[in-house]
Amino acid sequence: MISQQAGSVRAVVGITSNRLLADGVHRDWLRRKYVQALVRYAGVTSVILPTIDADDAGDDSVLPIMPRLDGLVLTGDESNIDPAILRSAASSTRTSQQDVEAGIRDRPRDRLSATAIGTAVAFGMPILGICRGLQELNVYFGGTLHASLSEWRLESGAMHAEKPCLPRDRQYDVTHSVTIRSDGVLFPIAGATEAQVNSLHNQGIEKLAAPLMPEAWTSDGLVEAASVVGAPTLQIGVQWHPEWHVATDLLSKRLFKAFGEACVAYCQRNKR
Repeated sequence: MISQQAGSVRAVVGITSNRLLADGVHRDWLRRKYVQALVRYAGVTSVILPTIDADDAGDDSVLPIMPRLDGLVLTGDESNIDPAILRSAASSTRTSQQDVEAGIRDRPRDRLSATAIGTAVAFGMPILGICRGLQELNVYFGGTLHASLSEWRLESGAMHAEKPCLPRDRQYDVTHSVTIRSDGVLFPIAGATEAQVNSLHNQGIEKLAAPLMPEAWTSDGLVEAASVVGAPTLQIGVQWHPEWHVATDLLSKRLFKAFGEACVAYCQRNKR
């Protein structure tokens, strides 16, 4: 899909939203930093994709827009993934209040991601997964997650944990280094085999799905980036948050730029 804005042509990217239950009202939301990073550093226009209730999982709430997009961003969020929902979005029971618990679960988001990933992969569309988005890719393709890194290894869990005592902006400062695969798709983007990242997450990859290739990992062996094997375009997920300090972080800028370029190329190949 091509968007004309102020005389320029931009690819259009779908961004996954999250479900928030506040004051008894269901709301779809996401942090604006994703939108800003995509507009300013990927050079694309964005469309926010709505979450999906179980009783709507088989309807046309999201599928019609997917063929009109040029890329997909799977955003981060504090909620944990329900593997049963993500692997089979249409098999769920009716949505209940227990489907949405802040910081615990977000099954409407799981249903959205299952639908969006499946469609994007079928179309050969560029994908950028961020934090939860990397985990979604892994679970969708058959991988597993550590339920809680703090219970995995005490020292390693602390490496990846948020620091709530700090101001929110400072919580997303660099936390540790990652080693980048020299023969993968991330290396040409990063231009180095090591990088400092701001990786904050409770769950993490336990078993990497067979259709994914590890692109970066930490000193404790946790996979921090992975790409879809044999993808016709850039389809990658990273465990860290490139959207947060993209204005000052070189790797973040390069990642969004590469994703934007992949979306433009997809747009041009499928120009309608």
